Amino acid sequence: MSPLPPHCQLSRVSRPLIPQSGKRSVTKSRHPIFANSYKLFRLGGKLFGKLFGKLFGSPDVPSADMETLIEGNQALALDLFHQLDSNADNLLVSPLSIRLAFALLQAGARGETALEIAEALHFGLEGERLHAAFNALDLALEARNDPGDKEHDPIELHVANAFWGQAGYDWKDEYLDIIAVNYGAGVETLDFAREPEASREAINLWVEDKTRNRILDLLPEGSIRPDTVAVLTNALYFKAPWAAPFPQGSVQPAPFTRLDASKVQADMMTNTDLFGYVAGEGFEAVELNFRRDELGMIFILPDDGAFEAFEEALDAARLAQILDGLEAVQGTVSIPKFEFEDEFLLSEALRGLGMVSAFESADLSGMIEGHDLFIDEVYHKTFIAVDEHGAEAAAATAIVVGETSVPVEDFEFRADRPFLFLIRDRVNGAILFFGRVTDPTV
Repeated sequence: MSPLPPHCQLSRVSRPLIPQSGKRSVTKSRHPIFANSYKLFRLGGKLFGKLFGKLFGSPDVPSADMETLIEGNQALALDLFHQLDSNADNLLVSPLSIRLAFALLQAGARGETALEIAEALHFGLEGERLHAAFNALDLALEARNDPGDKEHDPIELHVANAFWGQAGYDWKDEYLDIIAVNYGAGVETLDFAREPEASREAINLWVEDKTRNRILDLLPEGSIRPDTVAVLTNALYFKAPWAAPFPQGSVQPAPFTRLDASKVQADMMTNTDLFGYVAGEGFEAVELNFRRDELGMIFILPDDGAFEAFEEALDAARLAQILDGLEAVQGTVSIPKFEFEDEFLLSEALRGLGMVSAFESADLSGMIEGHDLFIDEVYHKTFIAVDEHGAEAAAATAIVVGETSVPVEDFEFRADRPFLFLIRDRVNGAILFFGRVTDPTV
């Protein structure tokens, strides 16, 4: 495997927010009664899945299970945020992308491996309850899409999952049915043993397609070897316009104070409108909704000089308190335009969260029998771009499995110093992306 640091910050790229051409995301099967019949078309007829979903609706999931799933998403976001923290200026992870990739793995995990994955990923649900809840969440996110019209830009929120298995291996039908029905996961066979590099390129091309070419080379050279037997992937793509676009001419250069107190010139965008806003001890926060008000982006601005202490102390309870405190207030918001990419090897962070044995010897007997498997590495890449028109973000995760031996009346919010941000589903609370910006110009 080619060496990569635990956290590798990529250089800033300059690409337009208009996505490049690419096929739409994988469609999904959505009803349990087709668990067996899905076997007939899961290798090539993935369009049937979405049709079944529309005919029969989402699985019947108790609201308590959905709350557990969403709370776990928030908890993992903060766990990883602290585990992956480094000296890099900006940082971005997608807890949803990571959890979906591991949900595919969890469907085949047993024993201690299953327990460690569940604890580290904050799944909180077991078996069919977990898969049904993810199924329902995926359908809810899919419903956020809107084609737009002559006056309104589209809203895009696409989730795609895939299982890539070594050709000739006897993967269990029950496992393949679970990930097909609940996650719409396409099942592809590759010959990792004889063609590791071609297999790597095939997976990377799939990721690029599903993320509108925003996530490139998720799997680096050397990540797929002859002893690789499976790769489980998730791709997440989001693009939406603001509900209250920044006025034309609102972008002006202005100083942005970095953590070391030095200043850089950033393109600051200013708008006056009705926003979700809260001010508390040591911080203020504002939410900018996207068109249709079902999705929003929250900016959390710690007090001047207190960013590092605030970030270190931020936990799930404090974050929930901030999000619950947002109220509609008329005010003026100034935020910088920014765009960056990030990438991680997640194995060390996940070990730090208690997932240890799976990287040595994983019990994946629910997936296949008679093979000594282990998680080789977990790759995660993200992208975000924010400008006066809206935001675009993408993420992808790949788990490589190897085999051993084979209110205020008014306010002004000016983010001219380091801040945290997140993109969430405002209806169900799921955090899609969580990051920070300490220098919007890099």
